[in-house]
Formats: sequence, C-alpha cells, structure tokens
Amino acid sequence: MNTTAAAVEAHVTVATIRTWCRQGVISATKQAGRWIIDTASLAHRITIGAMRTITRRPVVTIDLSATYTISDGPSAGTVVTPKVRTRERNGHTVTIIRGLAPLLADRIDAIADLGNRLHALEVLASACIVFSDEEGEFYTGGISSRDNGRLRTTYAGTPDLPVDVVLDLGEQLRTQLRNG
Repeated sequence: MNTTAAAVEAHVTVATIRTWCRQGVISATKQAGRWIIDTASLAHRITIGAMRTITRRPVVTIDLSATYTISDGPSAGTVVTPKVRTRERNGHTVTIIRGLAPLLADRIDAIADLGNRLHALEVLASACIVFSDEEGEFYTGGISSRDNGRLRTTYAGTPDLPVDVVLDLGEQLRTQLRNG
C-alpha cells in the first residue's frame, strides 16, 4: 500500500504516514524512493489510535433551584435556597451567590459528627461565592481567591469542609453561568 492510500485509510495526512514510516511506528520499506506500507501494521496502528481516543467527562449541571433543610440544632427546619445576583460595578460584571448549603448537600451530609456538621452549616450560612471578569480586589469581603482574584469566597472553611471545596464549586458555577 502506498502513502496516499494509507493516509486515507488511517484518516491522517500523507506527512503523518511518512513520519510513522521513518520512526518505525508502522512496518514499511522504501522501494524506488517510495514507501510501501504493510497493511497489517497500519491496521494495528489505527486500532491503537482508536483506543487512545479521549473521552470527555460529562458536564455536571449544578441545580440552582435546589433546597437544603437543616434538620438539627438551633436552626432546625430552616430551608436554604441558593440566590444568584449579577450586577454591573464600575463597568465590570460581578456575580454573587449566597445560600451555598444546597449546592454542597452531599458534602455536608457526609460529615458524621453532628457538632461538626452544624458548625459547617453555621459558617456556610453567612458565606458567599463571588466572581467577576475583573482581576483583583473587586469584592473586599473575600477571604480566599483564585484566578488572580476573579473568583472569591467569604467562606472561612472547616476541617470537614475546606475552602478549596467551595472554590471548586465557584469555578463550576462560573463556567455553568457563563455557558448559560
């Protein structure tokens, strides 16, 4: 098989086939200045390429209408719902998300110790995630930030629910809200 036929069969360029021949990726011999490719070797290489195809992770949509009912402690019966507010500030878009408990319900409910769970809920109650298209100090209440300050949270963190979990959530929310 010549390089043109091999390229068509493998769905690559002729230059790629020549490179594979030179590097020994596929079995081929040169006759009268032209590559003659072994069809079985090419078929094997095509199979290897198919096995290496990148699989994309499914996009997970965060339900911003979810609710979380606090079942224990002094706030028992309180229903928390996320609130998203976007506004323009000095020519830049700023989005603030409050009511984070429903968005972290699985992590909160996984905290076995009731006292630690209630503490995490108490700290989350006043926390928010803020993101903007502007770098820096666009929101002065942020305790932790990423992306040169474009993503911030006021959440201070607890041993069972670290700040990085909330910042990861913020990155997911920013992507979701941007992609609409």
